[in-house]
Amino acid sequence: MNYISKQFNIHYLPEYNLLVKAGFQKDVLAVVDKKAVAPILIEYPSEEPILDATRIMSLPFRFVRVVIPHQTFTFIPKEFFLSEKMGDYLKFLGTSDLENTFSYSLDNLNLIAVYQFDGLLLNRWKRLFPDAVILPEFAVVLDRAQERVSIRGSVLGIHFVAENTVDFYLFKNGVFQLYNSFEIHTLDDISYYVLNILTQFNLGDSINKVLLSGEIPNESYYKRISTYTADIEILDLKTKVVLADREVESNLAPYNVLFDSILCE
Repeated sequence: MNYISKQFNIHYLPEYNLLVKAGFQKDVLAVVDKKAVAPILIEYPSEEPILDATRIMSLPFRFVRVVIPHQTFTFIPKEFFLSEKMGDYLKFLGTSDLENTFSYSLDNLNLIAVYQFDGLLLNRWKRLFPDAVILPEFAVVLDRAQERVSIRGSVLGIHFVAENTVDFYLFKNGVFQLYNSFEIHTLDDISYYVLNILTQFNLGDSINKVLLSGEIPNESYYKRISTYTADIEILDLKTKVVLADREVESNLAPYNVLFDSILCE
């Protein structure tokens, strides 16, 4: 989508949030005002930003948030986490790069995520927006998913991060069990990882509920996933963002991570 409303007013720049979902193949940016109205929503190839995107990003926005997919991560129980001991957690990440290691508190799960981004991708956005809030994509996904998790049964989350990357996460009887990323190229890849999770966590033949989010490639993925559950929910927008021109037809649910990032600290 390449949407720029005539209602976008550069004189109101201090009132706008610039939101970016960064990736390796595609970036998406949006401008949202305090009333959750979006006058701009643009998608473009990561390595070849279109002129409209370049112009928007050159403006001096006061509030900027960038969501970046993690490269590697681990979870530490909050009661055992010590920020001054960050270097001790590098062994769980398989790296010695302390400078590119960050932490994020998942308060409702009583966990601290210790994670890294791809260095080139991170530096690119830090150069563009030195003062931006930069969030790992899993933080937004888990923040939105938790309110859909019941204390009984199993809930499997499947989040389509990018063209060939899918995040899987699992709650069992309300308890967080798993979050991992896998390369997905076919429907059979989806089946393989779902069946592996069913077996690994002794869930039987099916999942009580599946939460879907991100840009699902096509209807065949939805149909394949539905063979493992009778209950599929699409994570919609908590922020209830609308485009500035209401007559423009759009489905903003695939952009839930982009828009809901504004709710994460």
